[in-house]
Amino acid sequence: MGVLLAFTALLGFRTTQGLPAAALAVLVAIGFAMCLSWVFVWIGLTVRSAGAVQGVGFLATFPLTFGSTALVSADTLPGWLAAFTRNNPVTHVIDTVRGLLLGGPVAEPLAWTAGWSALLLVVFVPLAMRAYRRRV
Repeated sequence: MGVLLAFTALLGFRTTQGLPAAALAVLVAIGFAMCLSWVFVWIGLTVRSAGAVQGVGFLATFPLTFGSTALVSADTLPGWLAAFTRNNPVTHVIDTVRGLLLGGPVAEPLAWTAGWSALLLVVFVPLAMRAYRRRV
């Protein structure tokens, strides 16, 4: 995160909300990434090879990343894709981070991010632990 923040500052990006909001944005992004990592722990414990982990992981992250508001606004997308994009967990994380760094609504996307994070933990921690016990 330090390299990313330094590079964006070098390119000219400046947060309009101050250092505490920027620190919270970093924590939100890292927190969600940690929760999402349990999906990949489970995948890594259930498939047979490293190549399969990479392939399944790519299939899982591709629609989450490119089907989010990271690159385009949901308003510019066709109806079915806009609906998927608006309900994508990565969209909520991005909206939270944007709100914290540039201003704008934060409470609702932060609540959605917390909900998605909790859901990921509730579902994938037990699955990963069960898969680990089977492997050991």
